[in-house]
This record gives sequence, C-alpha cells and structure tokens, in this order.
Amino acid sequence: MTRIAGPRAKIQRVQLRATPAQRRVIRQAAASAGKSMNAFVLDSACAAAYQMLADRPDFLMDDPDWEHFLTLLGQPAEDKERLKALLAEPA
Repeated sequence: MTRIAGPRAKIQRVQLRATPAQRRVIRQAAASAGKSMNAFVLDSACAAAYQMLADRPDFLMDDPDWEHFLTLLGQPAEDKERLKALLAEPA
C-alpha cells in the first residue's frame, strides 16, 4: 500500500460509533485476519478510500510525490521475462 505519512507523522485518534452487532462482526473479522480491531478498521477504511480515489479521473499530489511520479514515468520500460512467459501461455 502507498505511504500515507512519513515516519515522524503525529498519530491522532479517530473515534467511531458502532452498534454492538457492528463491533462484534468487526472484532471477529479482525481476529480472523490476525489484526487488532484498530488495525483492521484502519486498513479496511484505507483500502476502500484508495479504491474510491483510484476510480476518479484526477488526483492530487504534493510536490515531492509529483516529482517522484515524474521520475518513475521517465524510466525506460523493463522486460519482465516471467510476465512474457505467463502471457504467452494458452488460457
């Protein structure tokens, strides 16, 4: 997943309200994933947010991210032998 904040970013509390049934199902899913409820909720929310933002035709970046993006775009394409082999296989 993409970096959301730097290593020195201040962590802030997010408060949510949930019914007992919602808490129960989230707790069960978090346990099934081997995560704390906090990690599960944040990971799930970020995944949904990234998906929603990916479907948009435009997006914003700060200057360092934009420069990094342009650098990546300017790199020559690489041959991926394993990908070529996979695509050459009959379906």
